[in-house]
Amino acid sequence: MASERRPITYEDREQIEAGLNRGDRLATIARSLGRTQQTVADEIRRNWTPEPKGRLVATTRNLCVHARDCDRRDVCGTGCDVPCWRCKAWRCNSACPDFEATMCPRHSKPPFCCNSCAARLGGGCGYPYRFYEAAFAQDAADSRRSEARRGIDCTPEALESAVSAIRAGLARGQSPAHVIATDPSIGFSKSSFYRYVDGGAAGLMRIELPKAVRYRPRKRSVPKGRANIAAESLVGRTYADFCALPGIERACAVEMDTVVGRQGRDTQCVLTLFFRLTKLQVFMLLPDKTAASVVSALDSLEAVCGESFGALFGTVLCDRGSEFADVGGIEGSAGGKGRRLRLFFCDPMQSQQKGGAEKNHVELRKCLPKGRTDFDALTQRDMAACMSHVNSYARESLSWAAPIDLAEHSCPELLAGLGIERIPAAEVNLTPYLVPHAMLRA
Repeated sequence: MASERRPITYEDREQIEAGLNRGDRLATIARSLGRTQQTVADEIRRNWTPEPKGRLVATTRNLCVHARDCDRRDVCGTGCDVPCWRCKAWRCNSACPDFEATMCPRHSKPPFCCNSCAARLGGGCGYPYRFYEAAFAQDAADSRRSEARRGIDCTPEALESAVSAIRAGLARGQSPAHVIATDPSIGFSKSSFYRYVDGGAAGLMRIELPKAVRYRPRKRSVPKGRANIAAESLVGRTYADFCALPGIERACAVEMDTVVGRQGRDTQCVLTLFFRLTKLQVFMLLPDKTAASVVSALDSLEAVCGESFGALFGTVLCDRGSEFADVGGIEGSAGGKGRRLRLFFCDPMQSQQKGGAEKNHVELRKCLPKGRTDFDALTQRDMAACMSHVNSYARESLSWAAPIDLAEHSCPELLAGLGIERIPAAEVNLTPYLVPHAMLRA
């Protein structure tokens, strides 16, 4: 079966041509190639040529089915008074509006071509030629393959409808990939869409698409050398210790970070928790960026999750910010029942070690743009709205499922306690207009 599925090569076509020239049966040719007889027959019928090269054939023939009964004269317009059926040039075959070629019965059954037919010699037959030649067949196959990859594989109406849906998604802060993955009516892939954009067929420009223009390089800050975490707190909690954990434990870890507002103006900030396995993002509004506020937020989450807190937040990875300095408060249960989680710290200035959280801050920043959002105007209800929309956003890393699809099975109590709700894919809004009261007026 494997050999049957492989494409027909030029060497295969040469063997087919040689077999047809010898007058071999199609079954014989098929056996020599390790193919089915149907495959060989389809190849001949698909890639024949009417103009053989280097073959001895009669070129002047009357091929019209009406030749014996025709009384037309001077169809070619040369002023000739000879009846067309007596003309040896047979230019009438191409000039006559009533021309109809006689079909050879040999072409409707094996071998479907004229390669071994003796009637092509001498005066020739009264039928159009069909020859199978390996070189022509290869060129024809290559041409069809190339043509199939050109243009747009959908109707103009379907393309217009799809672009309208993608435009609507872009207005809500969605990516074209999200719209295409969640809208079954769009009949092409993400890569095809970007190819249409580049070709000018979609009526969109690259600059209109998210992340289509290059980011400006960040200014690298110089490390100040300040130690935010006490040395004794780092014992057994370094990134090297985290990497020593079993793979499944690292895969299920939670990455913790904070997102701040305007420097020196906003007091409130957002504690973010990113679940590596499900891509779920939790946003907790903090009154300030202090260790006490972080501990209080984790206490609230423990109360919401109950006994399942340890299974959900068992291993937490964060940076060495001062807001995570209270290791005992973070790890210790609010009810004094022992340790509720294991805390680990990234290496200094190595934010990529918790790259999942850093990358997914992009989705939150679409709703709360840096420098354009009044963080002090935010409420936890706003955080619930942000969590609902961000976690309903389809992810390629989840095979175009949304984090909420997985979280509904793994932590339903967390979703219910934080007010995270499923948003229909087409209604996902990742723009500042999700929380308009926090937008700063220009």
